Amino acid sequence: MLKTPAEFELHPARVARTLATVAATLVLIHLIAMQVNFNPALGLKEHFGIEYWHVAILDLDEEESFGTWFSSGILAFAGLLLLVEARAARAGEDRWHRWWGVLAVGFFFLSMDEVVGVHEYVNTLLEETPWTVFGAVILAVVGLAYLPFLWHHRGRTALLFVAAGAVYGGGAVGVEHFTGADVNSLHYNMWTALEEGMEMAGVILFIYALLDHLRGAGGDEAVRLWLAARND
Repeated sequence: MLKTPAEFELHPARVARTLATVAATLVLIHLIAMQVNFNPALGLKEHFGIEYWHVAILDLDEEESFGTWFSSGILAFAGLLLLVEARAARAGEDRWHRWWGVLAVGFFFLSMDEVVGVHEYVNTLLEETPWTVFGAVILAVVGLAYLPFLWHHRGRTALLFVAAGAVYGGGAVGVEHFTGADVNSLHYNMWTALEEGMEMAGVILFIYALLDHLRGAGGDEAVRLWLAARND
């Protein structure tokens, strides 16, 4: 029997474990696929006649891949949860509802960027300065701007948000800045596993933090998204 929307529940720890399992599997598959394609010591590429296009959909750095689809999906899911929180905060006349809404827009943009590759397009326009430099500046500005928001939600929620941002930013900006430019190398693709893995881990931790925050607001073991969205 299908559940009605009012009975739909999400358990923060259960959701995080499920998403983390999928992310870890995607990273492991990427590592194996890139070793097969780029490591001549294994000899598998020549022996089996493997070409890159055979493993491209397993490459976390490719936009047309399972990994990119998953990353885009969890970013959009985080954006949806932020919209739920923004609506609930607005219904409760919480002055921070716009801050939640701005975060939602940001996550939807990141979800789009995973597929469209806006940051890669920007990188092609810059001759000397990699986009990660501007990315680091944007992260710093957003972090500083949201200090009042974090102070208001100080405690468990703020700590989880900061940790999630540090992991995601460390992968998206930090690791990518030092990865190198030779995309057709084993070195680059091994670092890509760390970069994309950290990005996914950061988003999953953020999703856990959001669900945990919503659960705390309702006092239940699980999050009922439909009821939270209907508060207005």
